[in-house]
Amino acid sequence: MNETLQRAISIVAITSMMIVCGCNPTIMTPNQNDALRRQVRDLQEKVKSAEAKQVELEQQLAQSAKAAQEKSSIDPAILGATPQVAMVQIGDKSGFLTVKTVSEADGEAKSSALDSRCIARVYLEPSDGLGRFLQIVGSVKISIFELPVGGKSQTLGQADFSPGQVRDAWRSGMFGSHYTFEIPLEKADWHCQGSITAKLEFQDGMTDKVFPAQRELRVQK
Repeated sequence: MNETLQRAISIVAITSMMIVCGCNPTIMTPNQNDALRRQVRDLQEKVKSAEAKQVELEQQLAQSAKAAQEKSSIDPAILGATPQVAMVQIGDKSGFLTVKTVSEADGEAKSSALDSRCIARVYLEPSDGLGRFLQIVGSVKISIFELPVGGKSQTLGQADFSPGQVRDAWRSGMFGSHYTFEIPLEKADWHCQGSITAKLEFQDGMTDKVFPAQRELRVQK
C-alpha cells in the first residue's frame, strides 16, 4: 500500500467518524492572521528582490574595480606613446564674411542688404606634443568680439558646441585637417568690416583640461 492510498483511507475514516459523532465540519473564513501572513510574504519577496539588486551592484563594482586595475597596469611605454592634446590654435585661414540668405518663395538669392548676414568662420587646429594634428573629444566655446582703438570691446557673437557637434565639425582635405565652426555675428551697429578677435576654449572630455586660443580675424575674400 503506497503513501497516497494510506492518506486517502485516513481522510475517509476521519470524515466517517465526524458524521457518526454528529460533528459538522467548520469552514475557515479569512481573518486578520491571513492578512498578516500575506504582508509577511510580500515583505519577504521585497527583501529577496533587494538582495538580488545588491548582489548585481556588487558585481558591477567588482568589474569596475577590475577594469581600473587593468588600466593602471598598462605598459608605461604604451601610455607614453599614446597621443594627447598638447595645444589648440585657430587656423590662419579663419575669418568672417557676408553671406546671402535664400528666399523660400522663389529659391533665388536675395540681393538686398537686409537679407545679408555676417558670420565668423573659425578653424580649430588641435595638435599633440609633436605638433601633429590630433582628433579631439570634448566641448568648444567660441566668443567673437571687436576691440576698437581707444574704445570698449563689444561681443559680436558667441556659441557653445557639444562633443557631438565638435565631432561633426571635423573636416579634412588636400590642405590638411581642422574643425570648422560658424558663428553668426548679429551686432546691430557692426557692418562686417575691419578686424575682430576670436577667443576659443576647448575642454578635453577625458581630462577636463581647458585649452585656450585666440586670433585676430579679417574678412575672407
